[in-house]
Amino acid sequence: MNLTPIIVAMAAALFILSVGLANAGKTVNEAGALVCVTDRWDEKELEKGHKLADAVMRCVAIPDDPALEKYAQDCTGNYEYMPDGSWKSSGTCTDTFKNGDKSYESWEEGSHLKEYTYKKTGGTGKFEGIRGDGTYMYEALTDTLFGGRYKGRMELP
Repeated sequence: MNLTPIIVAMAAALFILSVGLANAGKTVNEAGALVCVTDRWDEKELEKGHKLADAVMRCVAIPDDPALEKYAQDCTGNYEYMPDGSWKSSGTCTDTFKNGDKSYESWEEGSHLKEYTYKKTGGTGKFEGIRGDGTYMYEALTDTLFGGRYKGRMELP
């Protein structure tokens, strides 16, 4: 009986399990570039100077740390613009990684914030149970294209 395939399989399984356990309960600091495009902007003016908008956006997050994965974001949000020039918005994003794992986050933006905020709220695969938070800021490059930076932390389960 040749035990080599069984030993190789057990060694591989043990390696995969140990990598997963090494990341369990680990806090990872994240920072990087953020590039977003607005796919849909549905704006309605309720009264002069008071507008509501529903938005659909896609982003790419590119971490500064090459050991962290790049990921795509699909985001939706609601914006409110007031007659006095102030504004606020909130929404959610689904972050999709190359292997199909996802993480979810909620976000808040507004004229009252120096930096916009996000909170990690869960995920699938290795991101199931993820928590964390951070800040980001971006600026409009065109009517539909935005670029900026993010920084924060994620707590892996």
